Amino acid sequence: MNIKVGILHFDQSIQLKMKMSQYTFIPILTFTCLVVICCNYYEPKSMVVTAEERTKAESKTIENMQSAYKGEMNAIAKFEAFSKKAEEEGYHYIALLYNAVSAAEYIHARNHKAVIEDSGSKVPTIKPEYKVKTTKENLANDIKDEAYEAKKMYPDFLKTAETAENQIAYLSLTYAMKTEAKHKVFFEQVLADINSKTLKTSPSSYYVCPDCGNTYIASPKHCDFSLTEGEKFIKFQ
Repeated sequence: MNIKVGILHFDQSIQLKMKMSQYTFIPILTFTCLVVICCNYYEPKSMVVTAEERTKAESKTIENMQSAYKGEMNAIAKFEAFSKKAEEEGYHYIALLYNAVSAAEYIHARNHKAVIEDSGSKVPTIKPEYKVKTTKENLANDIKDEAYEAKKMYPDFLKTAETAENQIAYLSLTYAMKTEAKHKVFFEQVLADINSKTLKTSPSSYYVCPDCGNTYIASPKHCDFSLTEGEKFIKFQ
């Protein structure tokens, strides 16, 4: 498996244990990206928010970012383990998907970490906890987990960040939420391929945006979320 990777400002405290043949770097959540993307995703609340409500929301937003960070860090380790399990069972293309998703989760964790640090708060440390089952069982659980994050957890976190008017948190959370929704679809597709015994038709490559984690099966001209140029994407094949 050849994995060409381009990630800038690689954070040593949350190194992703993947087989990587090359590293290039790109800044995280740059000012230009923030200005452009927040125009697309961040809409100030129309309702009046009291100072007390905003203060509570500010504190809760950082708590949410810490929780999201821990979840993403756990997911990195989990998906790496699931990738190895898939290879053991002969599901190379599924192992490839897990590697790509693990990379995306690393990018989400890195972005969340930046928000936490910018607030002057403590970045939590965790010991990953997960169970490795059969690949079919792993995929079924992953679908549920990604659905929860995309439809419940991140939307709730976004509401709080909006109340707090924390645009950088809103951006990081939006990236993660929209990417998790795509991951759910990928997991559903490969699980269906296992059940129908059509894995040979599964994607043989994935491309991950180094800024937001957005994941594609073919190299795009630019990321739909962050507008990052396609040539800078992390390639898995």
